[in-house]
Amino acid sequence: MHQRIKHQESIPVSKSKRQDIHFLIDLLEQIQPHIRKCLNHFTIHPDDKEDLQQEILLKLFKAISQFDFSKDIPLAHYVNRTIKNARNDYIRKKLADVRRQRLLENEMLSSVQVLRQVRQPDDIILRRETLVLLHQSVEKLTELEQGIIKYILNDYKPSEIAHILNLNVKIVYNSIHRCKLKLKRVFKQKYHD
Repeated sequence: MHQRIKHQESIPVSKSKRQDIHFLIDLLEQIQPHIRKCLNHFTIHPDDKEDLQQEILLKLFKAISQFDFSKDIPLAHYVNRTIKNARNDYIRKKLADVRRQRLLENEMLSSVQVLRQVRQPDDIILRRETLVLLHQSVEKLTELEQGIIKYILNDYKPSEIAHILNLNVKIVYNSIHRCKLKLKRVFKQKYHD
C-alpha cells in the first residue's frame, strides 16, 4: 500500500485538477448533512444508513466531476434525485430480500408437510401389519384367552368381562396377564429379529 501512495504522488497533477478535486471534496462535505437528513427515514435500518450514505457520496463524486454547472439544472435537484434513487433502490432490495425469505420459509414448510405425508403411508402400513399380526396371534391363544382379549379390544373392563363370562375376576386378570406375555413374545420375535 505504501508503494501505491508513492506511485500516486509521483504522477503530476495539474493545479486546476487539484483545485477541482478539492472543490468536489468540499462540496461533498457540505452535502453530507443533507444526505444524512434524507436517509433518516423509518424504512432504512440504522445499521445500513452509513453504507447507503457512502454509496450516495460515491455516485455523486463520479457524477459531479462531469456535471455541467452552466446549465439551468440546479445541483441540489441532481443531489436530491440521486438520494431518492439510492433510497428507492435500498427499499426495493430490502423488499426483494423479504420476498426471498418468505419463499424460503414457504418452501421449507411445504417440504416438512411432504415429509409428514410420506411418513403417514408408512405408519398406516405398519399399523395394518401390526393388526394382522395381533389377530393371527390372538387366534393361537386358548378359547378363554381369545374371548377375554376380544372383550378387552372392545373396551370392556375386567370386572365386566368376568360378569359376562361368569368367571371369577381373578381368573380374568390372570388370563389378561398371560395374554400380554404371549403377545409380547410374538411381537418381540417379529420386530426384533
